[in-house]
Amino acid sequence: MRNHSQNLSPLSVGAALPVEPLPAAIKIRRKIRPLLFRLLYSLHSYYNRDSRQTRIDGLSLRVDPQVFDPGRHFSSKILARYLMQLDLADRRLLDMGTGSGIIGLTAAQKGATVTAIDINPVAAQLATVNAQALQVAEKMRVLCGDLFTPIQDALPFDWIVFNPPFFPRPTTRALQAAYHAGEDYATITRFLQQAKNFLAPAGRILLILSSDMNLFELQTMFDRQNYRVAHCEIKPHLFEQFYLVQLRSTQN
Repeated sequence: MRNHSQNLSPLSVGAALPVEPLPAAIKIRRKIRPLLFRLLYSLHSYYNRDSRQTRIDGLSLRVDPQVFDPGRHFSSKILARYLMQLDLADRRLLDMGTGSGIIGLTAAQKGATVTAIDINPVAAQLATVNAQALQVAEKMRVLCGDLFTPIQDALPFDWIVFNPPFFPRPTTRALQAAYHAGEDYATITRFLQQAKNFLAPAGRILLILSSDMNLFELQTMFDRQNYRVAHCEIKPHLFEQFYLVQLRSTQN
């Protein structure tokens, strides 16, 4: 496998998530967020009761109400735009929690060989349909399963990309797995425990996190699982700040 380390940001030993106070404008907008979200969610649910075609940043995607919708949430679009800046040609990339497939599809169009996984069978089928429609099916394999279970014998990946569930709450149905990480972020803990076994020596994990999350707890989790923050970019948005975080395992 080609060594890609020369194109990656240098590791800063002991680096941590740059947790900063939210800008005043975001704090003010957050006050009205619960009311606005309830209204918009009700309208969106009413008008999007069925599977439909949508266009997001040049990608024509099939979306479904039983699957995390990248058009309704900011995180998927921000993560996909970040991937567009990376050199992914001939890289092996794992898209964990693929949903409609927007991350894997973006990477495949950039030249990566993609494996995409989702625990929701409707999502796995939807991502497969989208890969076929965008003519990247030969570059993107889609599997259904819980985290790394479907790929125990896989070759190591240069990138493992995960838009994780943001909220430490229990999951009771398939769609909730895209939002709820279980108590104490159990899903993210299991992901970090397993991911290092699937990383190439110079490989990186790429996460998008939110100021809605307990970032101090996540940093402790990174330290406990022997990861270091190799690079982080902050993207302020309407109601929160997003953190695009590259992790490197210190065990590789």
